[in-house]
Amino acid sequence: MGQTPQESGLIVSGESRNDLVGLESFDKSKPATEQSDFAGANLLTLNMQNANAKTAKIEGSVDFWLLTGAYADAYRRIDSASFLIMSQNSSAFLVDVRKLYVSLFLPFADVSIGRQIISFGQGMVFSPIDVFSSVNILDLSLRRSGSDVARARVPFGELAGIDAIAKLTTQSQEAAALKAYAHVAGFDCAGIGMYQGAQHGAITGITFKGDLVAGVYGELVEHWRQGGQQSFTGMLGADYSIENTWYFTGEYLYNEKPETGDTASQLSILQTTIPLLHHHYGFLMARYKINDLMNASASAIADISGKSGVATLQYFYNVLQNADVVVYTQYYRASSEGMLPLLFDQATYGLRVEVAF
Repeated sequence: MGQTPQESGLIVSGESRNDLVGLESFDKSKPATEQSDFAGANLLTLNMQNANAKTAKIEGSVDFWLLTGAYADAYRRIDSASFLIMSQNSSAFLVDVRKLYVSLFLPFADVSIGRQIISFGQGMVFSPIDVFSSVNILDLSLRRSGSDVARARVPFGELAGIDAIAKLTTQSQEAAALKAYAHVAGFDCAGIGMYQGAQHGAITGITFKGDLVAGVYGELVEHWRQGGQQSFTGMLGADYSIENTWYFTGEYLYNEKPETGDTASQLSILQTTIPLLHHHYGFLMARYKINDLMNASASAIADISGKSGVATLQYFYNVLQNADVVVYTQYYRASSEGMLPLLFDQATYGLRVEVAF
């Protein structure tokens, strides 16, 4: 029996985001008049989902970017600019398909195939157990990338089950993981086993999240590499709120065996990967809710050992229904071996207008 007109079709939503940005470089080899520049970033996000998603779901999310000024110039210089569709002297047009997958809700399992955004671990910024998604540390909302995967989730109840994921990619980049999760003594816990083709090794680990005085979460990971080499990576995090006015989040990551210095790294408005070149990394964020329409926040993501990172200040105002204004500044601390591939410190000063539909 076919679907009625009310049950068929797509539900479309999205967001328009426009940034005006001033950039300041701190390059002592250049005169002050050459330190400043201008950039623009215009983003249109379209989200789609089928209207009747009771037994099967189709979901997509596509970002359309129009970069201008210094952002367009910088993106054309990136060797791995795989999102680039069209380039002109003053602008660059890019498309990023973040999600495009189909899910089938079978009686015994939920099966999905296609590009999905998967948070396999618990970390907001640092997640050593998660090889299926990465966080863009330059984005104010810390957007995650998508991965082309096949996924099967077998529930044993509301709070327990098994999650199996395999990347749909070439053999050299293949990854597959099995996750068993349950709710134990007030904590959401999971045990994970994973194979990574690119590293010719395996990962085993546990994740947990629960409430003590504050909310606490973490990931404890052991890497088993070809040749019998082993190394440990761990992340601990906490979040805490005071009277629904102040909100705090912090994460610390310890990496026993740093990656080699030639690890691929990319810095762009669309994608930022963080090579773990050192032992110690941290993330701190504080947000103050002024009222129901306004809030202010400060955050920092740091390669502690490499003395590199990014600090962000922002003020958010819901100025009209479905329309927000954000004023922000970001400071990038450069280091020759740090997490950001920059030669000297930089700062940005931005105004963002967001309209949801």
